[in-house]
Amino acid sequence: MPTWKKFSGSKEQISEMMSAKDGFKWRDINGKESNIVSGSSAYALTLLYHKTDDANLVHEYMLCNLHPHAEMIIEWARTGREVYFFDSYNQKWVESPNPLWRTDAKYSFNPDGE
Repeated sequence: MPTWKKFSGSKEQISEMMSAKDGFKWRDINGKESNIVSGSSAYALTLLYHKTDDANLVHEYMLCNLHPHAEMIIEWARTGREVYFFDSYNQKWVESPNPLWRTDAKYSFNPDGE
């Protein structure tokens, strides 16, 4: 589970943030939280070295860990479409009105799993 870490501006932290596969979020000294920032962006690099009154603009950061079904969860939340999961015990696709979104489960918007 991702956690907030105090940002010191060390090369190790900056490297960790820049190489974060799913990006990172940051908070300033007042607790204002950013959107997800892509570590490979020029904006991220500028941000991490930015200082205000000799203090880092970034006070804390959190590496993002994208849920394997994130895009499907967003689609379901926005549309309310039926979601089906693969019932491995009965070897068939079953409608799930309230999906649990387990990371190890198979989900589909189609009753045949396609």
